[in-house]
Amino acid sequence: MSEERLFIGLYSGPAADGIDAALASVVGAGEAISVRQVLAIHHELPDQARRWVLMFGAGPREPMPNQGQAGSLGPSGVAVGLAMLDRDLGQAFASAAEELLAAADVQAQDVSAVGMSGQAIAHIPPDISRPTGAGLELGCPAIVARKIARPVVAEFSKCDIAAGGQGGPICAWADWILMRHETLSRAVVHLGGIASLTFVPAAAQACDVVAWDVGPGTCLLDDLAHKLFNRPFDHDGGIASAGKVNPALLNEMMSHPYFQLPPPKTTSRNEWGASHVWRVLNAAQKHACDGADLLATVAECSAMLIAKALAGLTERPHEIILSGGGAMNISLAGKIRKLMSPCSTYTVERYGCGIRSYRAVCMAVLAAARLDGIQISCPAATGSPVPATLGSLTLP
Repeated sequence: MSEERLFIGLYSGPAADGIDAALASVVGAGEAISVRQVLAIHHELPDQARRWVLMFGAGPREPMPNQGQAGSLGPSGVAVGLAMLDRDLGQAFASAAEELLAAADVQAQDVSAVGMSGQAIAHIPPDISRPTGAGLELGCPAIVARKIARPVVAEFSKCDIAAGGQGGPICAWADWILMRHETLSRAVVHLGGIASLTFVPAAAQACDVVAWDVGPGTCLLDDLAHKLFNRPFDHDGGIASAGKVNPALLNEMMSHPYFQLPPPKTTSRNEWGASHVWRVLNAAQKHACDGADLLATVAECSAMLIAKALAGLTERPHEIILSGGGAMNISLAGKIRKLMSPCSTYTVERYGCGIRSYRAVCMAVLAAARLDGIQISCPAATGSPVPATLGSLTLP
């Protein structure tokens, strides 16, 4: 029997609503590994760090204290702000790992490595005018490696970009490891700030996996809940479920150019941040749609985009598996289930992972692959010309 190894996975998504930390047990090596979530916790980001993340990544929801708008900082101020945020997020990721170890009663020396996504601030995929993309993730891996005294694997997205890919969805290979099945085809729908889809056909090899970012998941809903109702997010989708969908606004939202692009494709919080919120608000005013009706329409748009993406697959999946904070939004998840009936729709809890912590488990899987020297990119997912070894290794 293969020896068990423990890995920590750390993940903070586009919504910047905290760091999910998961302790994963990995048995075996390479593509033959089996993975089990041992324990997971959610670690809150410091308020100031979260405000800075939202400002740099999407435009501020509100003026920054004593700093004004992002554009008024000037180049030097932006550089200093990014450097300090990189440090602060590194400390936050390290604290999340320490909290996880304490909760699991596990010593750091018993962990093989830490896998972390970093906090994405900018993601610029390649296009016709820009053959090589770019990305910026903050959360200094050296700080995490130093505090935990374990190797840290990070910058998976940057490594895929360097190999000629889109830089995401970077968890496609981990989705394949965790959800592959000999007779069932499965579609993993991650409802984070950005919604992504990974299709794992029955008896699939890694090269058969298809994945792409569908569009905004919860980020637009969160920003509108904050702006219109002074809430950080629409808890359980209660506001949206009380509203009615505005067909004219829905049609206008569905016509966004990104939704017409073929996969492989990725997007980021930059595309759907403050400027897009104002475009949606202006369109809503034009169509006499506000309050709960606006949130209901935005939720319907997200659900329809996911249903459209699923309908465009080469086959109808046997199972649809939901993960991410949006999977706990009763209204949004309910809309997806209704649109995809009679497909069986579950959350990742059915498969032993937490709804929030699933992506953190994926980070642990990617870290294990990096230590094993496995080429883990999925060309049909990220657009990388060939599979590549992903992840930069930082030693303590």
